[in-house]
Amino acid sequence: MKLILKFFALLFCLQSFSQTSDNTEKIKNYIETYFHYDRENLHIQFNKDIYLNNEDVAFKGYVFSKNSNTPNLNTTNIELIVYDDQQQIIQKQLLFAEFGTFSGGIHLNGKLKSGKYHFHFYTNWMNNFKEDDSFNQTIEIIDRKDNYHFENNEPDYKTAEVNLFPESGVIINDIVNTVGIKIKDCNKKGIEVKDGIVIDSKSNEIAHFHTNKMGNGVVYFKADLNEKYTLKINTEKLKISKPLDKVQETGIVVSYNNNLAQNRLLVVVKTNDKGLEVYQNKKFILLIQQDGVFMQKEITFADKKTDQISFFDKKFLSTGVNTIRILDENLNEVAERLVYIEGDTVPATTLEAKTTATDSISLSGKTALNKPRLSISVLPENSVCMNQKRSLVGTFYLNAYLDQPEIDNYDYYNPDNANRKQDMELLMLNQNKSKFNWESIKSDPPKITFKFQKGVTVSGRVE
Repeated sequence: MKLILKFFALLFCLQSFSQTSDNTEKIKNYIETYFHYDRENLHIQFNKDIYLNNEDVAFKGYVFSKNSNTPNLNTTNIELIVYDDQQQIIQKQLLFAEFGTFSGGIHLNGKLKSGKYHFHFYTNWMNNFKEDDSFNQTIEIIDRKDNYHFENNEPDYKTAEVNLFPESGVIINDIVNTVGIKIKDCNKKGIEVKDGIVIDSKSNEIAHFHTNKMGNGVVYFKADLNEKYTLKINTEKLKISKPLDKVQETGIVVSYNNNLAQNRLLVVVKTNDKGLEVYQNKKFILLIQQDGVFMQKEITFADKKTDQISFFDKKFLSTGVNTIRILDENLNEVAERLVYIEGDTVPATTLEAKTTATDSISLSGKTALNKPRLSISVLPENSVCMNQKRSLVGTFYLNAYLDQPEIDNYDYYNPDNANRKQDMELLMLNQNKSKFNWESIKSDPPKITFKFQKGVTVSGRVE
């Protein structure tokens, strides 16, 4: 009898090992297939974003290769379409890129009426992928004949909207839960709140929270399955009440600590006591991935611990947004969380005004970069014609991976922002998911139907 039990135990272990090994290889193949073809991103800097209708709109663009993490030297053709607010096409251009950069512009001849206009930049190659890697910029044009009132920088509190983001999408009974809070107005402008509360069904205050100037915040509280929770904000300018999601009996949550010494990332996969009963004989894969770069590890709750802790060396992870996924034995996604990995120290670059004479400014700068490219827009210090604050790094390492891009992202990289790391952590919490859907990675790899175009072919007859 003992021999038979040992035989079945050995057979179970072999089958379990085989399944784990098979899943590991499947994940590798899914990711390598889906991200086999190089993808490119665009970032365009405009000289400003509010113009009179007799001025020149000028811009400079950068083309970035995801696979090589460098400027894309092969791309030459950039498509530009300009729309008005009624989505009518105003103009089309084919722009020439060389060594990963391009420039262009439009002379406004006084005929365009006041309003907002949308510039859409993309390449033909991007049409092969379901994820949108194009670049959009909205500018405002003012007819000189019209009266104009500049918009107030204050948020529109009347249109304030609260969105809640439970960590990994679920609030679990009998554990301390993390819930992200995002408050923005109709113009996507963040609203800062000094003191908000979460109350239970008996109006007891369970937790307090605040949001930063981007409108992002977080609240922690231990949830009870038999309770209903409500978020409340009661200030002079803002009065909001919003119910939280229903507490679930069990589930799996991914949390992490991104501020450890020795360049390590701590990932915690959590459940509750009920989850230990449900998941004790099941194996999960913890996957951290950005494009074709990934790390994976098997996770089980066999040791009867509700928190499964794993450490990762961040030098093996890609700079920018990485997606942490928990996959079950059938490779279905159970939980998802985003983490931002800081890159290596950027070579120091300085640029300062050396001399000023009448209408000319002499600039002096130093850089350790090889073959640097510079785009600069010079405006009066208190100009109201530049409202958007977009970072090139934010385009390539942040928005390239977010399902809901953060347009005004400069503050997340501003060295003068002492809270930029904490602000980035809150931004990662307040994102539902990555731009790259796991089901698509598994079952719907790109099909190349648009060939990479380099240069322009001209055909015809000369008489």
